[in-house]
Amino acid sequence: MTVTQDRMLQLYESMEPVEGVKIELLRGEIVMMATPKTFHNRIVQLVRQQVPVDRFDVWSTQAIAPTAMTDRPDPDLFLTEAGAFEDFADAVPSELVLMVLEVVSTTRQARKRDFDEKPEIYARGGIPVYVIVDPKGSGQIHVLTSPDPVRGRYRDSHIGTFGEPVRLPPPVGFTLDTGRFRPYPKDSED
Repeated sequence: MTVTQDRMLQLYESMEPVEGVKIELLRGEIVMMATPKTFHNRIVQLVRQQVPVDRFDVWSTQAIAPTAMTDRPDPDLFLTEAGAFEDFADAVPSELVLMVLEVVSTTRQARKRDFDEKPEIYARGGIPVYVIVDPKGSGQIHVLTSPDPVRGRYRDSHIGTFGEPVRLPPPVGFTLDTGRFRPYPKDSED
């Protein structure tokens, strides 16, 4: 960890939450985003309702601390084994995280973060399953698996479309019903 990375992490950890703003530390930059809109939140809620809560704890508005990294992504939703979550003051260690889910927002910057930056961060953290829900156009679900922490990439991917069931592989191991997912309205796209 460099001095700059250490200072950015200290600054991030000292920040007070701001109502209506999501704050992440990604690749040495503090990123602030407005709270997501209805379409985005609805998809997160639909996923949350399908998670087998006897097997998993479901988390949101909580940062993850990828192993040996200063990044602090705050995914839209993530899963740990039921009861595995301890009282971590600032961020959950990535080794406890089984799956992360990001619903892509409409801005170019958000798309770049979710498709380019976060896969590397999550793969380096060894998170087994990364699900990207992209409501742009007709709507797609990208399921990235088999992380390579050294190279910072996922080895395998599957792409499904809204309306199709999407199988989430082990260690998650359930099928996601996307029949009620809706794409963003045409006027909300860049």
